Amino acid sequence: MFRLIFTLLTLLSVASLHTHAAWFEASGQAVIHNNNKELARQQATHEAIRQALLFAGASVRSVQEMTDGLLQDEHLEIRASGEVASVELISEHYYDDFVEVAIRADIFPQRDQCSASDYKKNIVTSKIHVSAYRQAAIGGLNSIDGPLANAIKESFEVYSQRAMISKIEPYTFFPQPQDLKTQSMLLAEQTSAQYVLIGDIVELSLDEEPKTYLDVAKFWDEKHPGRNLSIRFMLLDGTKGDILFDKTYHRSAIWQFDKHQRVHATSKEFWGSQFGKATQEMLRELTSEIDELIACMPTYGRIIGIHNNSLSVNIGSKQGVKKGDELAVFQMRHFFSPNGLSQTQYSIHPSRVVVTEAFFNSAQLRVVDGTPLANIQPNDFVVRR
Repeated sequence: MFRLIFTLLTLLSVASLHTHAAWFEASGQAVIHNNNKELARQQATHEAIRQALLFAGASVRSVQEMTDGLLQDEHLEIRASGEVASVELISEHYYDDFVEVAIRADIFPQRDQCSASDYKKNIVTSKIHVSAYRQAAIGGLNSIDGPLANAIKESFEVYSQRAMISKIEPYTFFPQPQDLKTQSMLLAEQTSAQYVLIGDIVELSLDEEPKTYLDVAKFWDEKHPGRNLSIRFMLLDGTKGDILFDKTYHRSAIWQFDKHQRVHATSKEFWGSQFGKATQEMLRELTSEIDELIACMPTYGRIIGIHNNSLSVNIGSKQGVKKGDELAVFQMRHFFSPNGLSQTQYSIHPSRVVVTEAFFNSAQLRVVDGTPLANIQPNDFVVRR
């Protein structure tokens, strides 16, 4: 049996655009049978590399010849979605009946090769914060925070292939920068989400001078002021608190309503207007860019219950989980290195678990070989293998 521990050392930018590499340090053990130390060493090394690749979401058809006798003249055949830049031997220790080999692999994903059938990721959001509250008073849009969050959810339902808005909190979630990481991780844990989406309306201004929009057939003989909408969106990793996405979107469209008319942000009149349609266009762009961003990221599920060797997790058929799917169980720990850099350590359980029942928003899993799930507890994770 193998025991594998993966430590994410650092994220490195590589030469190719839109590509990021991660150094994984993997330690594998294998039992020595009949004093065949070389065979045990190869088994531990191959299994460590294979698990590291699958866990990192890499796509590797072969691994180049390794140095220092690690895997000379041997090739590892794996079909997945990424590339290995290098693998090097760190250490090799022999004990009474087993060998332990440590390797370090530089792995980076190739987004264009990601599987389109991956599980959908859960995103939690809230009512949208309105910094431009004085500008929002024009037309009575102070209450747009809730309807806008609902419109984001609808946009993901229609246009997203990789994610879904699993929950909208009934309040505005907009922590101070110093609290953003910890509060986002707490919210993700409380709502069983993998990502946290935060929005802030920073502009809702009305142009002072009316503008003529000749391309709008309904109003070709009228002049209407333009209205400007700017929203800053941030997407955070709910398991680590990292900011994955931070962008401000801008749109301008005619404001066909009277300056003193109160417009309900839930009405068909508002969403059917040129300004409402421009807002929907913005949300479609947001959905598309987040979809592309998380396409190759693994889908995590949280463990919500343990009974003997069975697990309950918070992802189900709604996310694409099917009976018979195989997942890996792992724990995640955050710490700081001596130089103050934030680090993440992944501890992968050696047992294979499979889905026995898939419900709408949850699933039941069991251990394939009956190995006890030692030290696994609620709020640990599962990931698709």
